[in-house]
Amino acid sequence: MFQMAQQIKDTYNSHEHVSFNPVRKRGNNKRQMFKPGDENNELPGVSRGSPMKNDQTPSKRGRGNKAGRGRGRGRNNNNNSAGAIGNVSFDTAERKEGRANRFKKENMITMSDTISTMMESANKLGGEDVHFSDVHIVGTCTSLTKPYLRLTSAPTADQVRPEYILVKSLAHIMDKWRSESNYAFVCEQLKSIRQDLTVGERFCISLSLSLSLSLTISLPINTSTHQIQNIQNEFAVKVYECHARIALEKLDLTEYNQCQTRLIDLYSCNPTSGHPHEFLAYRVLYYIYIANTSDAIKSIANLTPEQTASEDVKFAVRVHAAWTSGNYVRFFKLYLVAPKMAGYIMDAYVQRERHVAVRKLVKSYKPHVSVEKVAALLGYPDSETALVYLDELEVKYTSGARTHIDCKKTTIE
Repeated sequence: MFQMAQQIKDTYNSHEHVSFNPVRKRGNNKRQMFKPGDENNELPGVSRGSPMKNDQTPSKRGRGNKAGRGRGRGRNNNNNSAGAIGNVSFDTAERKEGRANRFKKENMITMSDTISTMMESANKLGGEDVHFSDVHIVGTCTSLTKPYLRLTSAPTADQVRPEYILVKSLAHIMDKWRSESNYAFVCEQLKSIRQDLTVGERFCISLSLSLSLSLTISLPINTSTHQIQNIQNEFAVKVYECHARIALEKLDLTEYNQCQTRLIDLYSCNPTSGHPHEFLAYRVLYYIYIANTSDAIKSIANLTPEQTASEDVKFAVRVHAAWTSGNYVRFFKLYLVAPKMAGYIMDAYVQRERHVAVRKLVKSYKPHVSVEKVAALLGYPDSETALVYLDELEVKYTSGARTHIDCKKTTIE
């Protein structure tokens, strides 16, 4: 056994092997062994089509050698040309031509382009920001009724109704409302009209510029001033006011809030159109509904002398003062004389304020208080109507006649 080991050692120390210790070839993650003098042979793990040719030796790595410093990037890639990653070049003639085309006037977007054509033209421009401030497209649809659908793609002209069709459509919808009072149908049609007025105003378009190596860059297009029809005239004010009034009548304050928000901008564009003072008063009353004291105070503080002289605005200011001061007696008196459609907005939160008022009454009047007096303070027309509300609160009465509330036994959460 000893002789066999000695023979193996002598063999490795011969001219065929320089060292007894085997050398590991760099360039392959696997621990493949080879003997010195085999550099001309094909390296294990490196195919003939690999960027590393058979006649090349692996570059040295590590911090001790400046030429091979790093981990495969930077100076170590001396054979790669500038503007390339691996075998992929970004300075091809096609890409250079594409960058040069961004500055050619013949590729600019024209007025006759549709939205889809604009996106294609923008892609030819290399993904630069595209502005639609000068684009004006008129719809061609002639249908009086059209379902309201949320936009998931760019609309075309045949999907949008022009203004003269929208005027006929509004008259048709209002006739339907007077005869049938179908709020679901009317609300959908009015939203469809509103969409045709300013469709695409908030429609955001983005381009994706696909590069090599599966690299995709999303580039937003500036559509802040883009509208297909851009109808912001007196007719638009009429549409939003009609929808707001119908929504108030049905206590759909979510839809009403959308209309009143848009009316703020429309009144600024059309100062003499519609009823700006009336809807300003409704806006202050709506702030009470959502308990937004800061915006209500801001609106009242910014009132002009002309707005302050309006009876509708005066009423809203008085209601807000009574609400903020906790004067429920004055609040409910104003509720009974609310002008125009102000009462519809106050209906949305009058029960909430009555609940607060009853809690104060029970703590203030002891040992008992008459139901008739409570009905007058809470703004009810008679005692019978007030009893229905008081029974829901489970108040305690002094007798079976239910003429007086026992304040000591009544607890209201």
